[in-house]
Amino acid sequence: MNRVRAKAKTWTQKNWIASASLVALIFAVIIFEEINASSDASASLQLSGSAVFSPPPDINEITERVKIIKNLSYSDSANSFLDIYRPKNATVSMPVILWIHGGGYVGGSKDSRQDYALALADAGYVVANIDYALAPEALYPGPVLQANQALAYLQLHAAEYGGDMERVFVGGDSAGAQIASQVAALVSNVELAETMAIQPAIANSQLQGALLLCGLYNLDTVRATAFPNIDYFLSAYTGAEPFESFPKIDELSTVQHVSPEYPPVFITVGDADPFVSQSIELVEVLKNNQVQFSSVFFEGTEKNLKHEYQYDLNTEDAQDTFKKTLQFLFVHSK
Repeated sequence: MNRVRAKAKTWTQKNWIASASLVALIFAVIIFEEINASSDASASLQLSGSAVFSPPPDINEITERVKIIKNLSYSDSANSFLDIYRPKNATVSMPVILWIHGGGYVGGSKDSRQDYALALADAGYVVANIDYALAPEALYPGPVLQANQALAYLQLHAAEYGGDMERVFVGGDSAGAQIASQVAALVSNVELAETMAIQPAIANSQLQGALLLCGLYNLDTVRATAFPNIDYFLSAYTGAEPFESFPKIDELSTVQHVSPEYPPVFITVGDADPFVSQSIELVEVLKNNQVQFSSVFFEGTEKNLKHEYQYDLNTEDAQDTFKKTLQFLFVHSK
């Protein structure tokens, strides 16, 4: 009898262990699928510890002072929606900032950048925070076209929200910084606009600056950065494998399209971000073309600031960079 009980106990233990393992496996699969089905799917493909999003300590007070108008349709293209952020008590017209989110061209959303947009608006700006169609369903140059469409929409409607379209800034982070930098090149470089067969929605005199955070700007050298899954992101965006074989790949390299007419630039990147070299390359090109710029780099500091460090607005480094961003906007908004 005791032997039978022992065998039964052993079988029960083995069966429980197997069941528990199966449950754990199913749970892991569910978590993986949820991550990859999210609107910010690229987060699971990026650096460990990167893309930390935390609001500024006074986010509740900021939210009370800023009005949000959600999901305005700016064109007939897929996923063409934008949110407007503006100070509630503004009495004068304000500069306009078009913000383009990152996410490796395959993920991300305007909603994930809401705290940052709120903080910008609270400083006295009308912020248009856009969504755009994502790769691989939508390919290049879709987001560039949509950003231009968003500018056309703002030309017609920004004044309704207190925006002054004679003082426009374009900005973005990561892949969004690349798109924003290309939009700035499109507006300021007639040759690029003709090559892409795009009529810029605003004149270069209206574009006062570009805010470029942790971006990529040279497609000839970006593979050498060893940014995690860079081949996947850019192949999805261009539809070419390898992405360097894409016939129009040079259009994406902002370093090739900067001219003396390029707008002033605010540029930043963390010291532990693989895209450090990309930002340094762009700064050298800006210098060579005598384009005004303000940079916040951390070379030699050993702060270990990773990709998208600027969105961790609960940290001193992100807050300091944000203050310098506002200084840049103030100087170039006059």
